[in-house]
Amino acid sequence: MKKKKIRTIVDESVSNEMFARFQGYMANKGYKNLDSLFIAKEHRGMPDSQILHHLLNNETIFLTTDRPFHNTVISQGLRSYYINKNSLTSQRLKGIKNKEIILHKNDLNLKENYLPRKTDIRPLLLPSSEKVLKKLCTKRRRIRNHFDGLEHLEQVAITVSWQSSKSLTLFGIKIRISSNVGIKALDASESYIHDKIPSEDRTIGALNYALILSIQLMLNSVKTQVYYDYPKIDDPLLYLQDGHKTPYSMLFKELKNSFTNLEFIPSTKGLFIERLRTKLDNLYKGNSNEIVAGNIADILVKFGNINSVNSD
Repeated sequence: MKKKKIRTIVDESVSNEMFARFQGYMANKGYKNLDSLFIAKEHRGMPDSQILHHLLNNETIFLTTDRPFHNTVISQGLRSYYINKNSLTSQRLKGIKNKEIILHKNDLNLKENYLPRKTDIRPLLLPSSEKVLKKLCTKRRRIRNHFDGLEHLEQVAITVSWQSSKSLTLFGIKIRISSNVGIKALDASESYIHDKIPSEDRTIGALNYALILSIQLMLNSVKTQVYYDYPKIDDPLLYLQDGHKTPYSMLFKELKNSFTNLEFIPSTKGLFIERLRTKLDNLYKGNSNEIVAGNIADILVKFGNINSVNSD
C-alpha cells in the first residue's frame, strides 16, 4: 500500500547530515522522496510561535534540534522528531519543559525572511574561526528564541569599560535586551577581550568592540543605548568630528552608521557599570578562560582595503 505523502518542516538548526539521516530513517518506514520545507531557505529567522501557527498541522512532521520546542509541538497533538548527533525520536523528551508560545497580533502575517536587513560592514566583523562563528550563531539563536523573534525586541543596553593589563588592554562588554511584548529581559552577552592597542586608542577601541559585538549579533536594527564608563571613556561623539581621522575613528563612524537608533550615555555609577568594573579587576588579577583574544587589527585591515577599493 502506498504511503500517504507527508510534508516535513525542517528547522534551521538541522544540519544537512542530520536531515540525510532522517531521510534514511523515513525511507525504511516506507516514506520516500519526502516533500520538505526548509525554514532556513523559505522563512529565515522565523520565530517558533509562527512556525507553529503558519507551518505545522496534522499533515506535517517537524524536524528539530530544539528540545523544548519539540515537546511543545507534541503537546499540541502534532508530530515532531527531535534529532541530534546520536539519536532520533518522536517521543516526548523527559525532564524538558515545554517552550512558552505566545502569538502576538503582529505575528499573524507570514514573511519570507524574519532577519533584520544586512549591513555592508557585518561580513568584515565576523570571526574567521569556524568554532567561534558557531558560538556566535548559537548565541544569536538563543536571543531570538528567548524573545520568539527579533521583532519582539524593545531595546538593547550595552555596558562597556576597559582596564589596562600590562602591554594589553582588557575590554569588557555586557549586553542586556528588553522586550516590547512583556517577555522577561535577557542578559544576552558578556564578553571580555584582550588586545594590543595603543594607549591613546583605548577609548575608541572599547566603543568599537561594543558596536562590533552588537552588529555580529544582528541587534543593530533595535534601539540601542551604550552606557560607557566615564570618565575612563571619552564622549563618543568627539570621534565623529572632522579632526579625528585615525583608522579607529573611521571604523567607529562606519559602525555607528549601521545602527537605526543609537544613543551614548556616560555612566559613572550604578549596578551594571560597577559590576563590570569589578569583573574586569578580578580578571586582571587572575587567569580566566573567559578572556578571548581580540582581532580589531584584522578588521581594520579589511575595512581599510574596502575603503581603498571604494575610493578608486
